[in-house]
Amino acid sequence: MGAVAEPRNQQPAPSRPPRTMSAMLFAILPLVLVSFGIAGLFTQCSFTPTGPTVDNGSVPTVNVQAELQDAAAGVDFPVVDPKLPASWRANSSSSTTLPSHTEVVRVGWLTGDAQYLRLAQSNATEEELVAGETRRAPQALGTVEAGGRQWIRYQGVRDEQAWVSERDGVRLLITGNAGEAEFRTLAEAALTAPGIS
Repeated sequence: MGAVAEPRNQQPAPSRPPRTMSAMLFAILPLVLVSFGIAGLFTQCSFTPTGPTVDNGSVPTVNVQAELQDAAAGVDFPVVDPKLPASWRANSSSSTTLPSHTEVVRVGWLTGDAQYLRLAQSNATEEELVAGETRRAPQALGTVEAGGRQWIRYQGVRDEQAWVSERDGVRLLITGNAGEAEFRTLAEAALTAPGIS
């Protein structure tokens, strides 16, 4: 057999950098720095092994009395301003118009345990108000008594509840993720609060 000639223009394989720990560290370090930079730009993160916490300094607050007075001037039903425990913080308020052209006035609070409750006031029908606030077809779950009045319970958003009652022709709807004790506190305060004229 004859000898096989080797190609003359074949080049040696390029040499690879050594696979040392320091080489790998320097290769990964830029990716880690870029990841932290992006996280810092778009959010403020912290690690809490015991679970999420609410920083009261970062929670927005609203002046409930001023917001409700402004809202009362634009609706044709009496709006109430419930007096709640000092540990509760009002953090949202809004007014919207339902398809029937009736208005809804809302205020939301963080309770002392950092749970959320919202009170919606409207002269809409119960069915329309429940559908608008829970984003689902109304299906009553039963009743509960609070503040000397019967409230009808509905399924709220996700695993929340919604309680609905009436005061002087105005529907009151409470929803949120707080416990029954907090629901009762807001229900009693809403039923006994003076109306804003």
